[in-house]
Amino acid sequence: MLRYALWAFVMWGLAGWAENTNSDLQAIQAAADKGDAKAQYELARCYEKGKGVPRNYAKAATYMRQSADQGYAPAEGQLGYYYGAGLGVTNDPAEALKWYRKAADQSNAVAEYGMGYIYSTGRGVTENMDEAVQWWQKAAGQNLAEAQNALGQLYFEEGGTNRARYADAVIWLRKAADQGYAPAWNNLGVIYDLGLGVPKNWTEAAKWYRLAAEQGDAHAQGNLGTLYLDGRGVTNDLVQAYVWFRLAAEKGNGTGRKYLIDYQEHQLLNTNQLAQAELMIADFRKRHAAQP
Repeated sequence: MLRYALWAFVMWGLAGWAENTNSDLQAIQAAADKGDAKAQYELARCYEKGKGVPRNYAKAATYMRQSADQGYAPAEGQLGYYYGAGLGVTNDPAEALKWYRKAADQSNAVAEYGMGYIYSTGRGVTENMDEAVQWWQKAAGQNLAEAQNALGQLYFEEGGTNRARYADAVIWLRKAADQGYAPAWNNLGVIYDLGLGVPKNWTEAAKWYRLAAEQGDAHAQGNLGTLYLDGRGVTNDLVQAYVWFRLAAEKGNGTGRKYLIDYQEHQLLNTNQLAQAELMIADFRKRHAAQP
C-alpha cells in the first residue's frame, strides 16, 4: 500500500522578495519609467503576483527584462525563472540558463539554485548531477531554503545505497524547514514516517505533514490522509483522512486520487460523514482563500 508521496524537484521563483502591500505603486511605476532597475524589478514582481495591479505575466516579463538588461542580479535570476517556466515569455531552457548564469556570476542565490535545477534535469544542457550539487551547495550556503531542500531530497535518495546520507538529508531538510519552507516540512514528515536517518516517529511525522498540508502542499495532504486512515501518530479518523485526500487529489496528487477511489468503491463514509467532510473542506478553502 502506498504510504507516502515521494517528492520531486521543483523550480520556484525568487524566494527572497519582500512583498510590501503598502508600497506606493505609483512611485514605483514612476521610478521604473525613469529606468531605475530596482523599481523595474519590483514592478515586474507586482504584475507577476497581482499585487496592486491585475496579474499580467507579459508585463512582468517586460519590466523584468528591462531591469535584467541593466545587470540587476535579482532580475536576471528571476528572468531565468520566467524562461524556464514559460512565464510571460516562450519557454526556452537556453535563455533560462543564460540569465541564471549572469545572476549566478554575481553570487545570486536564487540563480545558483536555478543553475542546479537545470543541470539536475538536463533541460538545455547535458544532465550533470555533480554540477547541480555544486550550484545547490552555493545557494544553500547563502541560506536559500529551496536549495537546502533540494540537497536534502538528493541525499535522502542516495541513502538507499549509502545510509549515512540519511543523516545529511535530515540536516539540510531541517535548515529549510526552520525557514518555514513547506516542501521541507513534508519531506521531514516522510523521514519520520519511514524512520530513515531518525527513529521512526509517526507523531512527529504527523506534525510535519500537518504544517505543510495547512500551507496547501498536496504531497503533505495526501501523506497526512494516510496517517488518519491507518491511525498512525493520530487517532484513526476516516472523515479527516477523506478531507485531506480530497484536497490533495484536487491538486493532482496521486496518493489522494488513489484513496478517493477506495472510498468510493467501498463506500467508507455514510451520508452524515460525507456532509461533515464537505463542511471541513469548505472551511479549509475559506481559511486559505487569500493564498496565491
